[in-house]
Amino acid sequence: MVVVAAIIGRSEGASALALRAVATGEARLAISDDFLSELVRVLCYPHIEEKILRPVRAFEAALDLGTMGVMFHPRRLEWPSLRDRSDFWVLDLAYEATADYIVTQDEIIQQDAPELGFLVISPEQFLEFLRDPDLR
Repeated sequence: MVVVAAIIGRSEGASALALRAVATGEARLAISDDFLSELVRVLCYPHIEEKILRPVRAFEAALDLGTMGVMFHPRRLEWPSLRDRSDFWVLDLAYEATADYIVTQDEIIQQDAPELGFLVISPEQFLEFLRDPDLR
């Protein structure tokens, strides 16, 4: 949803600025086939699609993801305490990429992933981390 919010939200919103950090190389983004499939699926929801007022923003996001994202092909793992089974791919990707943190707006991941050893932050917190490395 961070990428979706970057596309449909304010160009100076936290999600858009987080994606811009990836585009400029300030941050490294792990992507996977499941990540890209989920992104396409969500962008095709009619209520999301109608909010894409500037298709060029979607194209820019795709370029940023494709050129600056690092592709992983994680194996499926079992995450018994993650309540939303459709989000297993997020943890699989974070684990495979040895991610420093998961940046998400998903409330279930925010609640469940820390118990599994992942640091989960919001786009706003991510921007704070970029501004002040001592927070990391």
